[in-house]
This record gives sequence, C-alpha cells and structure tokens, in this order.
Amino acid sequence: MSGAARSGPPLAKVLARGLVVIAGVVFVVNSVAVGLYYGSDRRALEAEVVADIVDRLEAGLEGRTLAEAASVRDLFTDHPEAYAYALVDRGGEVLATANAELIPPGATDLYADDWFTRLAGPDGPFLVAGHEFEERSDGLRMVFVMAEDPARLLWRAYFAEIIGHVWLPILPLALLLMGANAFLLRRGLAPVAVAAGWARDLRPGAPTPPPEARVPAEIADLVDATQRSVERVAAALEAEKRHAAEAAHALRTPVAVLTARLDALPPGETTDRLRADLAALSRTVQQVLASSRAEALTEARAIDLRLPAETVTATLAPFAYGRGIELSLDSPETPVMALADPEGVELALSNLVENAILHGGKGPVDITVGPGAVLSVRDRGPGLPEDAARSLFDPFWRGPGAAPGGAGLGLAIVARVQRAQGGTVEARNAQGGGAAFVLGWPSPDP
Repeated sequence: MSGAARSGPPLAKVLARGLVVIAGVVFVVNSVAVGLYYGSDRRALEAEVVADIVDRLEAGLEGRTLAEAASVRDLFTDHPEAYAYALVDRGGEVLATANAELIPPGATDLYADDWFTRLAGPDGPFLVAGHEFEERSDGLRMVFVMAEDPARLLWRAYFAEIIGHVWLPILPLALLLMGANAFLLRRGLAPVAVAAGWARDLRPGAPTPPPEARVPAEIADLVDATQRSVERVAAALEAEKRHAAEAAHALRTPVAVLTARLDALPPGETTDRLRADLAALSRTVQQVLASSRAEALTEARAIDLRLPAETVTATLAPFAYGRGIELSLDSPETPVMALADPEGVELALSNLVENAILHGGKGPVDITVGPGAVLSVRDRGPGLPEDAARSLFDPFWRGPGAAPGGAGLGLAIVARVQRAQGGTVEARNAQGGGAAFVLGWPSPDP
C-alpha cells in the first residue's frame, strides 16, 4: 500500500541497542579514566611488578634455591641485559643469582621486609627491590633488578590493574543492567503490542471491545482515541452504504418499469439494444446493492461450500444459456467445509461467474469445489492482460477489449466481500487458455 508506514525494527530492540551503546560508552570512559590514573602512577605499577616477581620466585623455590624447572627462569634467561635476581639468606650469603652484574653493590646487604627504589645508572634509572619471604622461617629474601623492560612487565601490571579495577567489577554489572533493562523494556512495551493487536482487529461496523489487559494511561488514551476514530469512520461508512443502498433501491423501480414497457414494444434491433442496455443497468444496480452489503458480512461459520456453489449454478444457468455459454459444476460427493459467511460466498461466487459469462468468450465456464476450502471459476476467454494483477480488483477498472455494458464493479465487490469474511481471492491465467479465479477461506477447526 502506498500510504502504509515503513516498518522499522521493534521499539524494544531500538531502546535496548541505545542502552547497550550508553553502557558501552560508560564502560570505555571508565576504562580510559582509570587507565590514565594508573598509567600516571609509575611507582604503583612498579610495586605491582615487584609483587608479581615475588610470587613467581616464591612459587619456583626448591628449598633455598630456584628450581631448574621454574617458569620464572625464562624471564632472566631471555633478557640478561634487563632483569636480575639474587636469593640471600639471613646472614647475607647469596644462595642463587641470575645476571648478577646488574645488581648494584651493597643491594644484597640491605635487610628489610619490603623495599624498592630507583637508582641512576649509565643507561638511565633502574629499579631495585627487596623482599623477605614471609611464609618461611629461615629469613630467605630476594633482590630484584629491572634495568629495562623488554618483557613489558609494566604493561602487564597496567592491564592487570585495568582488569582488576574496571573490567571485573564494572563489566558484569553493565551486562546485568543491560539484561535487566532489556527485560523491563520488553515487559514495559508489552501493552503496546496488545494495543497494536487490538487495532489490527478493528473493522468499521464490527464492534471490537478494548483490550482486557491493564495498560498504562497513555496507551489506554490511545486505545480510546482510536476506538472513537473508528466509530466515526464506521458511522460515515454506514451512512455511505445507506445512501448507496437507497439510491440503488430507488433505481430498481424505474428499471422494472422500463423492463415492463420494453416487453410491450415490437421486436426489432432497437428493442434488442435497449433490452441489453437495460440488462446492463439492472446488473449495475444489483452490484451497487451488493457493494453496500459487502462490509456487513461478518457472520463466518462452518459451511459446506457445495451448497452455495449449487445455488449460484442454478441461479445463473438461465443467464449463461441465454448468452450461449455452457455452465458446469464439478463438486465432490463429500462435504467441503469452510469458515465463511454463506451470503458472502454466494455474492462473491455469483460475481465471478457472471464476470466469466460476460467477459470469458464463448467457451464453457467451469465451477469447481475444492480441493480444500476453495471455489474456482474458469473461463476459456483470452485470459488476463499482463499488467492486470495490480488493478484487476480496483473499482471501475475494465480491461482492454472488455465487453460493453459493464461498470467495473464485479471483481472489486468480490475482493471486498472476501476481505470482510476473512477470505482471499486470486486470479491467474489458466493452463490451456482462459482465466481462473480462486476463492479461498479458512478451514474450520477439526
């Protein structure tokens, strides 16, 4: 439909995405702020490096020396110019060391629980730290030197601080908030979906009670305003249908009078033409009456489609015979049930059959019941034009080469009747020539 609103993503998804973006921005800003804070405090990062080395050395101790298989050995082996350590007993004796040339004189003689300092060297300042292993009773301590940092120990300490102080406490909280917000959004917007479902079921002239579920005040006001608007539309539509019906009824009497007077005229070409024109006028009046009743066909119930098909065939057989058209009905022996309005089925099928008789050439017209809850009408005429699908069911549309005398209302009425009772109508070119129209309805529950 040209006036239909463009459908976008669900509102809950849009709001949830917005919250995710906000949470992501907050998380990034916090990460940057904390990162700048810890990155500017080099002393705190060096203390973290020393604490990490202490843990790794202590985990690799075997007695009073470092085990050959200790993983921390790789740090000193791979970077002899950057890192060094010494294990010293309580008396100041060096028990084990790596890259001892980096350890400044006197550093192994310093005895304290924990200490670290920065000393000036020929290549720039370097870190020297000491620590006594607290869980031991022999007073074993270590001295650690970091002249350079090719292993990125400071960067590792920096990211460890970010993970420990930002990601671990904030990220789970952010994810929890996003999940809770998504749940609350879905729950909060559920009344909107209820109201939308109610609005989809609205039809002018058909009473539809408001949603029974409790909805927020704003949505309740929208529902009330929508219901009032539909009631105004229904009143206007009812007035339009009443005017059309009154006009059609008013025309029936003069048409009947004209028919009676034509019967009194002597036969001849002029009389035959007048009779054909009057028949076309009579059909137009009947179609206007049918159009005024189309939207009121809401009494859908389980019916056997064979019955209206037989009624329509019997009613229109004389009309088809008068135009030299063979009208046939193919109906199964078992019931073909559909959920439809009986009057609506007859009205739609009558218009299709009459349209096929008038515009389907001189070949036979076949009515088929089933399979399933469908009725089919096929003619043997020239078929449908290539561009007919877009406008075939529009009011007053007439195809090229259509027979004179029609108003272009028959197929439009069929479409309206089918919509009113929840059915469908399809048109296509039949295999072997001609056009085929298929009426469909929902099947009743078994």
